[in-house]
Amino acid sequence: MFWFLFFLSCMITVEGEADKLAVTLETGETTKAISVRSPLKSSAKVVIFNEDEFLGHGSGNYFKSGKYKFVLTAAHVLKHKFSSFILDGEELVKLKTIYINNQRDIAIAVPEKELENIKATKFRVNRDVDLVGKTIYYAGFPKDMEKSLFRGFVSRSTSEWIMIQSFALPGSSGAVVFDFWGRAIGLISAVKLGVFGFSPYPELVETAVVVQKFDFIDHDFIRELFENENDPL
Repeated sequence: MFWFLFFLSCMITVEGEADKLAVTLETGETTKAISVRSPLKSSAKVVIFNEDEFLGHGSGNYFKSGKYKFVLTAAHVLKHKFSSFILDGEELVKLKTIYINNQRDIAIAVPEKELENIKATKFRVNRDVDLVGKTIYYAGFPKDMEKSLFRGFVSRSTSEWIMIQSFALPGSSGAVVFDFWGRAIGLISAVKLGVFGFSPYPELVETAVVVQKFDFIDHDFIRELFENENDPL
């Protein structure tokens, strides 16, 4: 089984009015309208530049924990020698990486100033061990698309990652996946690669998406991370 880590894309696009959407689910005779503001309002595009040359982008989400605000994204989106920014409306705000976990493909970064167009959502984590069958949501920036909302369900769950049946493309990496109640579960890390028919070349299976859990990150973890910084923002 092969998995493809991805984040490169070829366009910068400005977010639309997607945070006004809502999702309606039907359970038997009871219809429940749920808010999808957690993934939508906090969704952010992480843009990579080499001086003035645009190299690509990933996704991420903006959170707050107590007095601290930070961006969660994939480690492979930020692990490079180039400059990383958040696209805040039409402004690029530089990011400072304060945590990288290569094994779990998780990174935490801090914008150099307060964001005006992206709203930090309260950091709450779903720490359930078995998530199979649960409905999930995420908002991200797949290749050549503006910010979009996706829904799926968990098809496999381990102690460190889950596989979801949803949709992802290059540019989706780092987008945080939320449960029905707006709690964060993990972030998009990879999609499956498969070989089909007579072609010797692997192809993306965009509907089989690997999500890395970050249930080890809590409020104490964030506080200690910032306190150990020389000049936390």
